Amino acid sequence: MFRPMARLTFLFTFLVILAGSVVRTTESGMGCPDWPKCFGYYIPPTDPSQVDFHANQPYTKGMMVIVNDTLWRATSSFTSKATFERSTWEKYPKHDYAEFYVQKTWIEYINRLLGAIMGIFVLGTVVSAFFQTHKKGLQIALGIGVLLFTGFQAWLGALVVASNLAPIKITVHMLAALLLLAVVQWMIEINAAENRPYPRKTNDKLLLPLTLVALAFTIIQVLIGTQVREAVDTIANEFGHEQRELWIEQLPSSFLIHRAFSLLILALSTVIVMRAKKSGIPELSRLATLSGFIVLAEVAAGLSLALFDIPKAAQPIHLVLASMLFSAQFGILLLLSRKSHEGSSSISK
Repeated sequence: MFRPMARLTFLFTFLVILAGSVVRTTESGMGCPDWPKCFGYYIPPTDPSQVDFHANQPYTKGMMVIVNDTLWRATSSFTSKATFERSTWEKYPKHDYAEFYVQKTWIEYINRLLGAIMGIFVLGTVVSAFFQTHKKGLQIALGIGVLLFTGFQAWLGALVVASNLAPIKITVHMLAALLLLAVVQWMIEINAAENRPYPRKTNDKLLLPLTLVALAFTIIQVLIGTQVREAVDTIANEFGHEQRELWIEQLPSSFLIHRAFSLLILALSTVIVMRAKKSGIPELSRLATLSGFIVLAEVAAGLSLALFDIPKAAQPIHLVLASMLFSAQFGILLLLSRKSHEGSSSISK
């Protein structure tokens, strides 16, 4: 069960990244003002009346209502009286956000649900790692690492909500997701190496350092991109989320740096693709070509954001493509490392 569990974990990590981007694009991050419940419910409200105060209604401890533009949480289980009595409620202590929109609430809830499903697959991956025969100790260590990173992501998600979407926490949240992708991918590659050995290695000594540089540039690009995104959010609030055609010209210099880095990554990726095709290793050539197409798609998505007034649909695509590029580059790095190691082993024998 290891391989399907690891692959499902890998897939759901991408889905969670996509869902998180949709949450941010639609401004749904506070759709559920508490965590892990949503307005005190395991299944969130579907109608605004559910978060209004009602007389003679049973309330369970932790359930929330919005009264006078304030979020209140029930301090115990009780049946309400004719009027709202503050003695049985407390102002929510973690933030002062007090709005309810059905769409935003359910977008955030689906994001959390995908994260919970991913957690199940992570647990399955860790358990099945104990039954591996190839590099079992490393697989178990990586599996525990995945479990810890998933727990860290869940904890950080709670902090993001409690802090009312503090930008630095969102950036760390994204970086942790990329690291989680890398560890899961490493586990999958170890398993693949057992079943599909490639003793041959490439003679191109530059491919590995070029890929390392490209991967480092991609990580830097993601970091700069999060800064640009934070600036976009600030500008959007200043304009009341209107007049999107004016947002680009208000962006700071980090946007120009972000654009310049995309050209560097495109140039590096082109060189890597050309060298990988000459390596004579089909798997390496395919993965490098895939990374090249992802870079082109990423540049196109970036251009659409710049030229068409930051369309909402392009923002999640841009982020997911960046994650896919990171994954493809890391995959190339794993292949090159595996081939170099196995090639040197066969020579020594």
